[in-house]
Amino acid sequence: MLFYIDYLDHVTSGTRNFNALKLRLRFDLLVFGNQELCMSVPACIKMGDTTALLQQLDDFWRAGKIRLQLDKKHKGNPSNYFRNRKNVLANAMPEEELIKHFEFVAYEAARTSTFFNEYLPEQRASSKNSIYIGKNKDTDALFRQDTVVLLVKHYEPICKILTINRSIAFTGMVNRIQDMAINKSNLFQRALVENVIRDEFNPCVMESQAIATILDRAFALANAETSKAVPISLLRNRLTGRWLQRLLQNTHSNLYNLICQLSWHEIYDLSQNKDWITFITYINDYIFFVQELTRQKQPVYIEQVLGKLKASIVMYKFFSILKQEAISAMKDKLIKSGLLFEAYELDERVQRLSELYLGKFGPLRDLILAIECYAKRNVENLTILRQANRISQVLASKEVDYYIRK
Repeated sequence: MLFYIDYLDHVTSGTRNFNALKLRLRFDLLVFGNQELCMSVPACIKMGDTTALLQQLDDFWRAGKIRLQLDKKHKGNPSNYFRNRKNVLANAMPEEELIKHFEFVAYEAARTSTFFNEYLPEQRASSKNSIYIGKNKDTDALFRQDTVVLLVKHYEPICKILTINRSIAFTGMVNRIQDMAINKSNLFQRALVENVIRDEFNPCVMESQAIATILDRAFALANAETSKAVPISLLRNRLTGRWLQRLLQNTHSNLYNLICQLSWHEIYDLSQNKDWITFITYINDYIFFVQELTRQKQPVYIEQVLGKLKASIVMYKFFSILKQEAISAMKDKLIKSGLLFEAYELDERVQRLSELYLGKFGPLRDLILAIECYAKRNVENLTILRQANRISQVLASKEVDYYIRK
């Protein structure tokens, strides 16, 4: 299964807290690091901080864990994409706007050539597989389509919180964006769309934010769908890095702190570690179990199970939080996107679910104990690993004399 890293790209909605995104990626790589992740070619270089971050993920690039989307018409050469894209942008706006446009500036920046012509080839030199994956559908067409769908979906809820006059104005904005999306002869680009709306309608802050959010979300969906992937941000029925981050921070602070101290090389090693992968698998099983019972409107007797295990306060807190978040995720408006993964490992999960149903409390208790066991085991593994790394670094800094016994 292919997962799309959607949150490192440029956004027009809100502020971009890069330190938070960097920490989020750390945990997403731990959750999905033994799967396959992807990004779009331009997303890697639009923002300088994103490019710098990606250049620290040597192990993930070398192992082919992160792939880049590139249409076959560009013949495996990102430079062809950038050249075509610059021409499109140049034809869509006057020169004084073009030279300041974030996308055009990124394509002209030195980091673009460095990343694609120097860094990636060096990391992938020994790999037989291409770093680039093709596109099954046209991204621009998907972006236009998803924008219209999301505008229709969110139009009434937004209008309900606006005054009558602002609701009428917002209706005009929605109609204008839909016309722009349908007109395929013109460039449909987030910043340009927002500029048109601002110039023609003078929207209030909340209206601008709503439009920017819809455009960003449609753009993320389109980039994922073009390669039959799913944006990580929209997953609701399995663990994500942001979810894991909250869980560990609130319950297993020692494990959380250890992870935050790991180098990117150590993050890769942990993501491939059997104990860690088992830990993540069991958490996903628990989420699946709770959500399945909730769908069937059956009570989740987690409190009764945990009542016998209250000697472990950390465990009780962890699973109480996890249960509530699993159920809340189901109620999220974007659950439809998450449901794309109902088929993901379905046979294995149905088997595990049937095993859980064999006993009333015993199997669920065993699953909880297994997660707690692997949480502790990963703390021990990381503690030993970091101690060994420190010793290795000390020894590497010393000169060694070799004595030959005659």
